[in-house]
Amino acid sequence: MTVLPEPRLRAADVPPGAVVPITLGDDEYVVWRAQSGRLCAMARQCPHLDWDLAEASVVDDELVCPGHGWSFDPDGHAFKRNLLGRVDSKDEVETLALDERDGEIRVLP
Repeated sequence: MTVLPEPRLRAADVPPGAVVPITLGDDEYVVWRAQSGRLCAMARQCPHLDWDLAEASVVDDELVCPGHGWSFDPDGHAFKRNLLGRVDSKDEVETLALDERDGEIRVLP
């Protein structure tokens, strides 16, 4: 787990498809990069059943929880896809604002 004393992370540590757990103060998050290259960050625990999203996978531009398959888009929309392709909206999650510059990722206030 990466503890960010000055909320920053090396951009090279978060390539497309990567999920990196971080700690800010007493709170735990995951930083992930969608296949499109967009950086995302949200709470480390899935709001559904508290599954650890550090074990999640990135599928296209969504973070997919390994527990029950909830997906999260970069804007914090949570949903579940069923086997027939139906998409059910589930929740909204808070995301962190990130800035990537000079090879570093910083969490914005």
